[in-house]
Amino acid sequence: MDHEFHYYMTYLIAARSGFNKKDAETLAYSSQYIDNNDHIFNISPGTDNHYQNYISQTKNITMPRKKLFRIYPIFHFVPGKVLAKDSRRKDGKLHHLNTTPDNKNANQILDSALETNNLYKIGLAVHAFADTYAHQNFVGYFEGYNHLGGVLQKSPAKVGHASATHKPDIPNLIWEDERLCSFNCKRNNKEIFLKAAGRIFEKLKLYNNPQISTQKLESEKEELVSDLSAAIGETTEKYSFFSNLFDKKDKNLRIKNYRKLSQQKQYGGTRVEKYNKYKWLDRVLANPVKILWFKLQREIPLIPIPVFIEAVKDFLGIEFSFKYSWKDKNKYKNSHWYRFQKAVKELQEEAETILENNTLSKMELEEL
Repeated sequence: MDHEFHYYMTYLIAARSGFNKKDAETLAYSSQYIDNNDHIFNISPGTDNHYQNYISQTKNITMPRKKLFRIYPIFHFVPGKVLAKDSRRKDGKLHHLNTTPDNKNANQILDSALETNNLYKIGLAVHAFADTYAHQNFVGYFEGYNHLGGVLQKSPAKVGHASATHKPDIPNLIWEDERLCSFNCKRNNKEIFLKAAGRIFEKLKLYNNPQISTQKLESEKEELVSDLSAAIGETTEKYSFFSNLFDKKDKNLRIKNYRKLSQQKQYGGTRVEKYNKYKWLDRVLANPVKILWFKLQREIPLIPIPVFIEAVKDFLGIEFSFKYSWKDKNKYKNSHWYRFQKAVKELQEEAETILENNTLSKMELEEL
């Protein structure tokens, strides 16, 4: 999933479940920003306000940072049920870290986040929960278990769904996971995404209105799923890596539909803002020239600097980055960006405990 689900659809789900517009936007932005929080900022070093954030994604999943490996099973590939029927493979392989939808770990992580009443933490946990659907049958670890056939079979793409490229992320795509048995190899992303949306709605609605009747809850969920289905539109089996990367016509149309839907009263009543991955960051950091350079590296894919830096960091085992400073050293702790970063660190610790108790204690993994 990308920002189509993690931001736009999550906003619609949150608004429909009872969050006001402001809170729904904060929750949804947190849910998506987890994927854009891929850079360690060294802020105000040598002062009482020195701070370094903790990343929740890497810039390039084909070259993941080994020492930051724990982010994958916590935030993007939450391990689930080893013997799940829909995970049956042609080769019969099993994996304790395999991601399965709506699993015990993901539910506990989301329930724990909801108990804190922290919108940033809830958004993070919603992201992880949603990805159990889109990322099902992949593991957040260096593992041949993830490999599909084709040109990427012998590539460095060993983590998560990298060998499937962007196929699991596109809301209207139908594709085939050739590792799986014939009865379950067809992946209809639209059906999968709508199931995820329905379950997240149930969790958030019960959080906002614990007394709601089962009948009312089901009725509202059906209306939400119907509206999202219409916004996603017709399914397709056509996919090209490069057309998906550069041709955004269909995606932009779907986003237009999500934003139009947000104008309805039950979804907040005003058009949700377009997602801007730099919005929170721009509000909190000074150094416009350094930030401009930071943005250029991400917006011009032909500049391989981020990938090169990642490789050097791994090879030398060091951290280095530009030194930044706060716009307001007295108020930064009240900013969305800082509170999001704090939530990332807190959720990571809480999720590690849950995963250790349920899953990791059964294994001996060097990199986690």
